[in-house]
Amino acid sequence: MRRLGLVAGVAVAVMAGCASSPPVPQWKDPEPSGAVPAVSDALAAPLVEPTPDDDPVPLSATASPEPSGVAGVSVPGERFLAAVRGRLAGATVDLRNEEITRMGGQACASLAAGQPRRAVAAELAEYGLADADARELVALARSTLCES
Repeated sequence: MRRLGLVAGVAVAVMAGCASSPPVPQWKDPEPSGAVPAVSDALAAPLVEPTPDDDPVPLSATASPEPSGVAGVSVPGERFLAAVRGRLAGATVDLRNEEITRMGGQACASLAAGQPRRAVAAELAEYGLADADARELVALARSTLCES
């Protein structure tokens, strides 16, 4: 009986401690005490009122976009990227354009240095490409990116 009374006493003490929850920290409080700041009218209003005499800028006067769709990638690099994204879409889905063009440049440099295509493909497989995908990337680099 003593054990039962001791267990019951401990259980009551534990339950009494759990009965009151600690206060919610202010950063977690679902209902903040202050009002939410509203967007001021000064920010919402345009800074300069347009006049009827203002002509829109003609399209020919605007700066033309780079011939390359990707900043820092040459036109042969664009063709290479398009070919790789089209033929190896599943293998390169997690790669950035810069990484793909770097791999193509590496393939071209290795081929120009006289390395066999299989060795170049083995180097590219270190980027996580399957052997067949690496061989295809080397072939695409040779046909669209490499100088010779």
